[in-house]
Amino acid sequence: MKLFTGTTGRYVMTCLLVVAFVCVGKVQQGMNRARHEMGLTRLQPLENAPPILAFTTVALGGFRGLISNMLWIRATQLQEDGKYFEMVQLADWITKLQPHFVSVWVNQAWNLSYNISVKFPDHADRWLWVQRGIELLRDYGLRYNPQETLIYRELAWHFQHKMGANLDDANMLYKAEWADIWDPLLENGVPNYDLLLNPQTPEDEAKVVAIRETFKMDPAVMRQVDEEFGPFEWRLPEAHAIYWAYLGLKVSVREKDMIQLRRVIFQSMQLAFMRGRMIEFPIAIPEDPGNFAKAFEYGPNLDVVETTNRAYEEMQAEEEQYFQNIGTAHKNFLRTAVYFLYTHNRMVEAQKWYDYVRERYPDSITTSLEEYVFARVEEEFGSTSQDRLKAMLMGFLERSFIDLAMGQEQKAMAGELLARKMRQRYYDQITDSQIVRIKLPTTDEMKAELLVRLLDPDEGLNELLANQLRTRLQLPEDYDPKQAYAELMGVSLEEVMSAEPEGPELEGPQVP
Repeated sequence: MKLFTGTTGRYVMTCLLVVAFVCVGKVQQGMNRARHEMGLTRLQPLENAPPILAFTTVALGGFRGLISNMLWIRATQLQEDGKYFEMVQLADWITKLQPHFVSVWVNQAWNLSYNISVKFPDHADRWLWVQRGIELLRDYGLRYNPQETLIYRELAWHFQHKMGANLDDANMLYKAEWADIWDPLLENGVPNYDLLLNPQTPEDEAKVVAIRETFKMDPAVMRQVDEEFGPFEWRLPEAHAIYWAYLGLKVSVREKDMIQLRRVIFQSMQLAFMRGRMIEFPIAIPEDPGNFAKAFEYGPNLDVVETTNRAYEEMQAEEEQYFQNIGTAHKNFLRTAVYFLYTHNRMVEAQKWYDYVRERYPDSITTSLEEYVFARVEEEFGSTSQDRLKAMLMGFLERSFIDLAMGQEQKAMAGELLARKMRQRYYDQITDSQIVRIKLPTTDEMKAELLVRLLDPDEGLNELLANQLRTRLQLPEDYDPKQAYAELMGVSLEEVMSAEPEGPELEGPQVP
């Protein structure tokens, strides 16, 4: 025992301790390799963690689990009591104690985006909490759990449901704010992949840094998503939902997780088809006369019909137990695609998908292409009595003028063409003796009547849109819509000035 006393003993003990640590290190390395080979280690050790997180995960050792369990029980009780604000701090502590506890990240993000945000009547305040929920999952949850598909799925769901759906009263503000954030990084909503993958200027490099560092996204993966499922409008949330679900599929190993992620992609592609395009237009600023702000409305993204159809077919093949249900949804999608393509003047594509849906689902459409479209129009607008039909035709033509003013030439042409065909269809269905009694104005007469209202400086379109409409119609500078209408109708200008316009009271472009 004298060997371990005195100065010599301390040196010996120190040497033995060093040797023991070295041996333990060697053994631990072997154990780590064995655990990895046998699939017992799910995640790599934390790297670049904040000091408080690094401290708690090392210093508290096994007690971290006991403490986090107690906090989790308390957090669950607070959630059941509706005390969401108090739960926030507890959940934050739990994520620091157990950063690999996936349920805490998911529940905390849901709490921020869904439970707490709706407590605020002001929509701008709600958006701050929704942002926090997204950032929690994207910036921290995935940082410490890069292989957890549940976090990918929840992040994608935030974009698809919280931002993309219309269940929250503030959903239009969410979309507008997200579009404003992404607009400087894109070119008309589309990434310039050549410059993002090979930046040439400091401005290009700044865009890449923002996408990678702020939004934790990879332009190369964005391009893969566009090539496989798109092209998408990246200012809209559906593209981001698909992006994160696509990344989740890359790390997913369980079939159950894969099904959930595929459904996110599938459902987001449906939304992208229905309203996946942003159409910009100017609106006047009341407090700043003469200046205009940028607003937008949604339109269908008809460029994703092919990829959305393929997604339906793949879903049918992968989920055979729901083959019939998916088939019904697929058939309805194709019918809608035919209608949208026709009413947007994409006749060749409309005919292509009309032939396809009739071949794949013979009972889906039993009439000619035009008859199907006209029936769909009548179904949407109700009965086609003379008064209602005129209102419907005026609506098509007014929408056509607005689309033309906003630069949507193809859609504008389609609206006018549909109005002309619907008017002719009406005359084909009535007898000669009825024509005089229930006569409709000509298309040109209805257009002239609409221009009187649309170009009115007080009641019509704002100055910028009105000037754009004049330019695209190639109207002379001295064009007077009231005088032109009077000459066309064979009445005096005074009669036109005194008459109330008969145009339908249609909503203009939707401004969030």
